[in-house]
Amino acid sequence: MESSLIIYILIIFLCLLFSAFFSISEAAFISVNRLKIKSLIEKGDTRAKAVKHIFENHDKLFSAVIFASNMANVASASAGTALAIEMIRKDYAPVVATAVMTLLVVIFGELAPKTFAVSHAEATSLKLARPIDFFIRLVNPVVWIINMISNLIIRLFGAEKKKVASYITEEEIKAIINIGEKEGTLEEEEKEMLHKVFEFGDKVVAEAMVPRTEIVAVSENDTIADVFKLVAKKGYSRYPVIKDSIDNVIGILYIKDILIKMAEEQVSMDTPIARFKREAYYIPENKMIRELLEEMQQKKFQIAIIVDEYGGTEGLITLEDLMELLVGSLQDEFEEKEEQKEVEVVDENTFIVSGQMSLDELSELLGTEISSENFNTIGGFLFGMFGRLPNVGEQIRYQNLKFLILEMEGKKISLVKVTKL
Repeated sequence: MESSLIIYILIIFLCLLFSAFFSISEAAFISVNRLKIKSLIEKGDTRAKAVKHIFENHDKLFSAVIFASNMANVASASAGTALAIEMIRKDYAPVVATAVMTLLVVIFGELAPKTFAVSHAEATSLKLARPIDFFIRLVNPVVWIINMISNLIIRLFGAEKKKVASYITEEEIKAIINIGEKEGTLEEEEKEMLHKVFEFGDKVVAEAMVPRTEIVAVSENDTIADVFKLVAKKGYSRYPVIKDSIDNVIGILYIKDILIKMAEEQVSMDTPIARFKREAYYIPENKMIRELLEEMQQKKFQIAIIVDEYGGTEGLITLEDLMELLVGSLQDEFEEKEEQKEVEVVDENTFIVSGQMSLDELSELLGTEISSENFNTIGGFLFGMFGRLPNVGEQIRYQNLKFLILEMEGKKISLVKVTKL
């Protein structure tokens, strides 16, 4: 009898040990900092490569761990029940065994090992990488059957198995950026720029375009002399070439093309600029900015015309507009260096802002969420709020804010006073 009790106790101990081992493994590989593992791989650490391989095949890891843990827990529960029956010899022995074994498994097989693994994820995963990898290969036939059955059940319920996430996720990088800023590794400006990189990929061209009302274009019948006067006044180096109206853009004029031609040969100032135009590139307003940037790099163009569903011109966007989303305002190579402040701080609750300031920038400035599905700028937002063209001096309230129209340029709201109430 004593020998059988010792055997049961030994089985329980070994099963709890196995359960703890697999719980530690599961928690360690889930919690490990993948950036640190990537850094170790670059330094030639073969254990780190094994960790990465296991993570990338996480379905096999989970199947193997769950299979082994359950087998160990079932075996320990069975041994515990047999031990209780041998020692107590009462009808309630299985109940006592269940209560005691549940407590032991939860504490020593789950909670304690996983808590330890999460606190020492990197060191633990590196130490266990090869043993776990060997174990996964050992039970691979069983794991394959388990995965096949689970995938079949998933399909029966009409769901799809999700692919493994990127080895380093966007959320992890954002968290590291924030930590770096708090610890002083990154400056505030650097943090903001890095966050803008992620926002950049989620924007569409309509959010960064120059609207049609602000497009400065040249006619196909204009001469070099006409264009040079316009350049002296506006300072841009590229202009859409239109025929009859802004809705019929037939090309793009690069000022440098004229200058190069004039340097090569005698060119009359009365020469029509139509002969210098390049082919225009047209895109829809819902095109993703990241896609446009890739096309600009591949096809070597710097300006695109944005058209609506009816073929009319909605606006234009340049490479500089895309870069400004990341680094702030840039100047065209021929543009005059003049300071144009979008915000003038009157006091802590009062600001004078440009009507072309984006709603996102204003929301960040005021600490108040201002959103609109139809407008991207303050001017457009207020135009929608009034429901008509406002007059200078008119004001309107939105949430805890008061907007006062200070200046109008034709049909455009150019300057607004914003007060936090």
